[in-house]
Amino acid sequence: MESKLSRLKMSMALGLTLWIGLINIGPLASQTAKPRKTAGAPKAAISPVPAAFRLPAWAASGPPRKFRKDKLSDYLGSEAEFILEYGLVDLTVHRFRPAERVRANPRKEMVLEVYRMETPDDAFGIFSIRRTGTEGVSGVVGATNRVGAAGAELIKGNCYLRLLAAGCAESENERAAAAAIRQIRLPEANLPAGIAWLPKTGMIPRSERYIRGGAAARKESPLLGNAVWGFGAGGCRAYVARYAPKDSKLVLLDFGRKIEDMTGAVTSLFREYLENVRKEGSTVLGEDATGSTFIFGQSEKTAAIIMGEPDREAARSRLADALSKAAGRGES
Repeated sequence: MESKLSRLKMSMALGLTLWIGLINIGPLASQTAKPRKTAGAPKAAISPVPAAFRLPAWAASGPPRKFRKDKLSDYLGSEAEFILEYGLVDLTVHRFRPAERVRANPRKEMVLEVYRMETPDDAFGIFSIRRTGTEGVSGVVGATNRVGAAGAELIKGNCYLRLLAAGCAESENERAAAAAIRQIRLPEANLPAGIAWLPKTGMIPRSERYIRGGAAARKESPLLGNAVWGFGAGGCRAYVARYAPKDSKLVLLDFGRKIEDMTGAVTSLFREYLENVRKEGSTVLGEDATGSTFIFGQSEKTAAIIMGEPDREAARSRLADALSKAAGRGES
């Protein structure tokens, strides 16, 4: 009997020891278990503007150079003024020489300037400031462009690209421009809204321009360089186009706010540059030395100037059309 009792106690003790062992092993087992698979680290987003460009038959000549706003004049000199007024983010300059497999020509070089602007409107503005409507345009580049013997200019999204070429054929410039713009991963942007307010009748194709800032305004016309328009702190913007058959110009000014009567200030300004200046109703008229008409009119938030139109009635009609379109599309 005593022997059976001893064996029972030993059996219970052994069971208790195994049970305690299982309790102690549990946490260790969970620590040594294989961890669950987790999702891999997210891939870095691809930049819409590459750090380096590849051009067929050309090799990079040194690393790109980047210029911020405060250093832009180091590269562009006085040209930096109006580019800064359009809202520059940064400029990157890429230099290229002919690739080794191409016969070396020390006079051949390409420089690709990539301007990142704050908005697509600003990129169009920089592109448009030099346009006249007479430049060559490529149908194979795949973006708003102009291409010539000296290089090319293009826009895509909020980027303005300028290709400066030395010793190159126009066809080489076209191929390089097409290759560069394909590497910009941005959608084609719409034109600034105010371009749609410019009357289409008689407009010279591709002569539209977007003016932002005093430097660009002065470049457009001495009349626009006056402080009365408020291109600086006042925030005025302008949309410009040239018109056939006598190459007159329409300037549509968008103030973005209600404006007071400007006819007195404009009359004084016209008298500095024009002859036979007078008010006629709500407009101001003047003439240049050739007798061509300059006429100003305004509405609630916009104003317009016709410059150098020989046909006075055509000038009046175009002025009224522009103000009406602006009022219908952008004014409340």
